Amino acid sequence: MKSIIAGCLAAMCMIPTLVHAEDKKFTIAGIVFQEDQFMKSTLMGMKSVADKNHVNLLTANTSNQISKEVQVVDTYTARKVDAIVITYLDPAAASIPAVKAANDKGIKIVSFNNTLAADFPVSTVQSDNLLLGGGSGKAAAEFIKKNYAGKKEIKVGIINYKAQLPPESNARQDGFWNEIKDIPGVTLVAEASSPVAEEAIKKATDILTAHPDLDLMYACNSGGTVGTVLAVKNAGKKVPVFGIDLDKQIVGFLQSNDNILQASTAQDPFKIGALAMENAIKALKNEPVEKKIIVPGLTLSRTDPAAVAAFAKTVK
Repeated sequence: MKSIIAGCLAAMCMIPTLVHAEDKKFTIAGIVFQEDQFMKSTLMGMKSVADKNHVNLLTANTSNQISKEVQVVDTYTARKVDAIVITYLDPAAASIPAVKAANDKGIKIVSFNNTLAADFPVSTVQSDNLLLGGGSGKAAAEFIKKNYAGKKEIKVGIINYKAQLPPESNARQDGFWNEIKDIPGVTLVAEASSPVAEEAIKKATDILTAHPDLDLMYACNSGGTVGTVLAVKNAGKKVPVFGIDLDKQIVGFLQSNDNILQASTAQDPFKIGALAMENAIKALKNEPVEKKIIVPGLTLSRTDPAAVAAFAKTVK
C-alpha cells in the first residue's frame, strides 16, 4: 500500500504546474525621454494601473539621447521584461531596431505619445497633434478677429520643437496655422526650435528683438510655452502668447494679471500613461487590445476664468 501511495505521489510530482497569464506577476518597463511635467504625469498614470494590477513597473528616462534609448531598451530586453511601454525619440527610423529586437524575443511593445513607423507594437496611445494645435489655433483666431480687426499685417512668431521630434512638432504647428492662416493680414515672420524652456527663452527673445512689432506668438509644447511667456515678460512686452500643454506653471500664466498667455491646449498625460499600461497588461493576458487610442485634448483660455480655476485645482 505504501509503495502504491509513494508511486502516486511521484507521478503527481511529474505533472507540470499550469501558470495562467492572469495569475503571473508581470514586469513592465515604462520609458520616457525627458524630465518634464508631461512625462512625469504619464509615469504616474502607468504606476496607478501597475499598482492596481500588482505589476512590477520599471522606469527609465532616455534624456533626449537616441543612443541612451537604444541602450535602455536593450537592457530591458536582456532582463526579459514582459512588456515595454515607450515613447520614442526617432519613431520613423532609429528607434525601430531595438524595440523590434525586443518584440522578436516575445516582449510586448506598447507605444505612447507618438507612433512607431512599424506595425508590431500591440497598441499606440496618444493625442492627435494636429487637433492639439488646432485647439490653440481656434482660440488665436478668435483673439485676432477681436483685437486686430482691420490691421494690415498681423505678424506671428512660432517656437516649435521640430529639431527634436519633427512629425509631432510639425503637426502641432500645422494645426495651429491652419486655423489662422486665412485671416487677412496674418503672416508668419519667424520660427525657431527648442523643446525646453531655458533654450526657448533665448529663441523667443531673439524673435522679439528681430521683430519689435510682433503681434502674436505660438509655442508647440510645454517647454516652448513656458520659455516664450517668460521671454515676453522679461522683455517688458505685451505680445499675446498661445501654447500647448497645461501644468501648474502654465495654468498660473493663464491666471496672471500680465495678460500674456491667452490660451493653451493640453494633452491628458495621466490618462495616456494609464491606458498604455492597461493595454500592455491586456496584451500579456491575451485579452483584446485596441490597436490605436486617441486621447482628446483640452483647451483653456483666459476668456473662461472659471474653467481655468477649476482645472487649477487638479494641478496643485
